[in-house]
Amino acid sequence: MSVSLNNISLGVLTSLTANMINNAETVGINTGALGALNTAENLASGKIIRLANDDGTGHQKQVRVVTKQRQTPEDTVSSKDCTPGSELLYEEEVVTITDYVGGKFLLNESTVRQYDSSYSELVRLTGSKDPRQIVMKASEMGSATTELSVIREMFSDFQLSMDAMIQAVNKKILAYADAAKGNWVGGAASNSYVVQNGPSYANGGGSINANGLLEFRQDARATKFNGLPHIISGYGAMDRIFQQDSRYFGPGANGFDFASVRGAAGQEMRLFTDENVVDQFSSEDAAIVFMPGSMLYLPFLQYVGNFGDIGVMKRFTMPIPQLPNVSLDVRILPDECSENYAVFLDQFFEIYTPSMELFKASDRLVGVNGVFEAAFTQAA
Repeated sequence: MSVSLNNISLGVLTSLTANMINNAETVGINTGALGALNTAENLASGKIIRLANDDGTGHQKQVRVVTKQRQTPEDTVSSKDCTPGSELLYEEEVVTITDYVGGKFLLNESTVRQYDSSYSELVRLTGSKDPRQIVMKASEMGSATTELSVIREMFSDFQLSMDAMIQAVNKKILAYADAAKGNWVGGAASNSYVVQNGPSYANGGGSINANGLLEFRQDARATKFNGLPHIISGYGAMDRIFQQDSRYFGPGANGFDFASVRGAAGQEMRLFTDENVVDQFSSEDAAIVFMPGSMLYLPFLQYVGNFGDIGVMKRFTMPIPQLPNVSLDVRILPDECSENYAVFLDQFFEIYTPSMELFKASDRLVGVNGVFEAAFTQAA
């Protein structure tokens, strides 16, 4: 029996659907920096001309990002006249995609044959080749349980390999953000906020320090950027209060309902915990904060459009488990000699932040580009 690589590629997409990663709501905070850059809010806020990248040969890996510079009080006039003002400074930056991360693993022939057979049986039983329809119908059919479990098992292999790629990209995002960050309003290169009370019971026993959260929110609001601040932090104080405090602290002796404070603060900021923060900044309390649209993940997919199979190699794109907003290129190549199938995962990408000239020298926001360094600490 021959193996259909088309069944494998479609089966992979079905396995992702079966594991619910096609739903954007399943993106968790533990996806780190890559998850932060791919929230719906950040994607919607970035002014990206994504398809302006083809020179006719398919060799150019470029996107264009648009920004405009706002006017300042010095640009206003004190009396009515008919003299036109100057055009708003419009910047359309061409960003060349040069960064790359890849992953690869082997599937033995017996596994692939079982997978191919299970997928073919699912298509026969459900009468559909659409991943969503297959999963929905198969879940309702007791006779399809075994085939669906085999399909789901393939998800594990891809997930284990892709997690390494996610972490590799996260490291690059943090390094880039560290180099490209701007200042806070007022010129500070980094701000520190005490968001958790001291470890002793007398000092609040590790509970939320509401003042630190309110100070941070005020500084973020002063930037005049729209949207919720996105925080990429390590396993420090901010992670502790977001993940733990509201579960264990109720009304305190000082009258604060810590659960309510955490809930209100959580609605005004988004936290993404990244295990690589401590390596980049030497502290779990360190953080990169960015406002929606200020830091963009620019991927370049090779196998969209006219690209398809080449020889015996199957090529397609698929979403990353845990990150359905992010897709990557997949190649599956059969090796007749070793009787296995080599799987290659590819992602070309670039990280973009606005330049330091986003605001005029006369603007109170001079030196601000929407990406900031911060520290969220616990009181001594």
